[in-house]
Amino acid sequence: MTKHEIEIPELPEGWKAVAYRVPAVHEYIFDQEAGIVVKSILRTPIIRLIVEKIPPRRIVLEETEKDNFKYTNGFYANQVLGNGIHIVDQPKIWREVKEGE
Repeated sequence: MTKHEIEIPELPEGWKAVAYRVPAVHEYIFDQEAGIVVKSILRTPIIRLIVEKIPPRRIVLEETEKDNFKYTNGFYANQVLGNGIHIVDQPKIWREVKEGE
């Protein structure tokens, strides 16, 4: 079986398409005519786009023992982590803890 990935521009942010089939009761479906995600409450023979909520990403930060650079004006250097998080005016260096650490 070949899998294809398609983009659905009307799909609301925070949802991802997982199947295109007859929905089971209580599955979330995308109603393309209305442009909204709804929970199916009845089993119907109509094929629909089945969607799932994208779980929020959890980020864990850890303060290290390393000292941060301090400017002559008394403020510490800003830190920008690879995921776009900005840490401002902290005396120690922070790092993101990866899963499995």
